[in-house]
Amino acid sequence: MNNNLINENLDLRIRRTHKLLFESLISLLTEKNFDDIRISDICDKAMVHRTTFYKHFEDKYQLLDFLLRQLIKDFEEKSLQYTPADNAKQYYTNLFRLLLEHMCENRKMYSVGLLNNGSAMKQLRKIVLECIKAKLEHDENNGIKFIVPISIIAEFYSPALVYSAGEWLEEGMPISIDQMVEYCDTIVAGLHITHDN
Repeated sequence: MNNNLINENLDLRIRRTHKLLFESLISLLTEKNFDDIRISDICDKAMVHRTTFYKHFEDKYQLLDFLLRQLIKDFEEKSLQYTPADNAKQYYTNLFRLLLEHMCENRKMYSVGLLNNGSAMKQLRKIVLECIKAKLEHDENNGIKFIVPISIIAEFYSPALVYSAGEWLEEGMPISIDQMVEYCDTIVAGLHITHDN
């Protein structure tokens, strides 16, 4: 048998096992608190043997961390759909809407893991930071002047957007995504100063 085919089959088995364990943990999180979930609960629901679990993960915390990294990667891939050429205000509101929608769709994972995981939140802020910096640099290259250096603007806005979205989720999403985006739009409105003539 071809070595590439063997590796491909192995990769498929690993991905299938990970998928089963992820789905099992997500399902269990709708029934009980993370602290109350045991490895045996995860394995039983996934129909995966405990020894198989331990071949892939040290414990449930490593499984959660791995799942959070996948969640952040998914957000990063979706964030790339907005190009720096987009209208400035529309770009920021689209990015914020995407973040809110992603948190809403994955609310259990965000509230259980991401909001209490410093390194995961840092990674999420970094993705938002890179998106904002790319947009600001594009705007500056097209004649828009800023009264504050781009790096400082990006460092200010990225944690603000992520923190605001996180608080909104933790408070039980008390207002609609549209209202949150409208607030963001109002704040961003004062960002641009002038165009070169």
